Amino acid sequence: MGHVIAFIPASGGVGASTLAAAVAVRGASAGRAVVAVDLDHVAGRLDVVFGVEQHPGWRWDALTEVIGVVDGTALGQRLPCAEGVRVLAHDRSRAALSAELGPNGTDDGAGRGDSSPPVGHGVAVEAVSDVVSGLARAHDLTIVDLPRDLTLVELVSGLVDAVVLVVGSHLSQVAAAAASTVVLTRVLRALPTADVDRQPWSCPPPPTWLVLRGSAVSDDLADVVVDHLDLPLVGIVGDEHRVISDLQRGLVPGARGRGSLVDVADDLLLRLVAVERAA
Repeated sequence: MGHVIAFIPASGGVGASTLAAAVAVRGASAGRAVVAVDLDHVAGRLDVVFGVEQHPGWRWDALTEVIGVVDGTALGQRLPCAEGVRVLAHDRSRAALSAELGPNGTDDGAGRGDSSPPVGHGVAVEAVSDVVSGLARAHDLTIVDLPRDLTLVELVSGLVDAVVLVVGSHLSQVAAAAASTVVLTRVLRALPTADVDRQPWSCPPPPTWLVLRGSAVSDDLADVVVDHLDLPLVGIVGDEHRVISDLQRGLVPGARGRGSLVDVADDLLLRLVAVERAA
């Protein structure tokens, strides 16, 4: 079974998806079979980060009838690909339609709010772990881009080898991280009960690693945040204009050049190897 690493933003606008993409690209460039999974059905745009939003291939809406663990090899071959990374994202046109129309195709509002499915159009929440499990069995590295949704975190908590919490350096962003870290840690410790079909991959609970995101983050500020959140710091990703320019030109983060983003991505991959050896 391959490595599974999940990325969670402690607040909006901290670049968790960008870092997730960079780790995926760096893993693929090292010769690993890599798949990236977008689990944010509301704001996730991992397909845009990879530049595959117009590419043919399956999205979550093609998995509406999933029952049991999927064939990860067959599914991976049907996904759009960029820089050697297979990407499972959402079909935004169908998501917009499901938000406007009710279950019978009428504009009765029944498709709005909490009644909408948690992953993609028509995909049951129970399918999440089956899809991630199948993909992880067929790939060396599975990148999971998670929203701040405890239901989804719980579904994959027993499958991941590590969780990366991406925290902004502004006061409000650190405060948001402090509030979410307590809940996140509690969820990750509540691993699902092992049974014949689904054996949790990580026991004890997967480690949670901290990545700080911001410009000119001082050592003193980093120390304060680490002490406050009580999480190990992997690294600091600064504001890199080249990364923003690359995204605007359709280039995937981590595909070229160096910088703090690539350095942190490489460090995360090395830490995953260390976790495997320690186990």
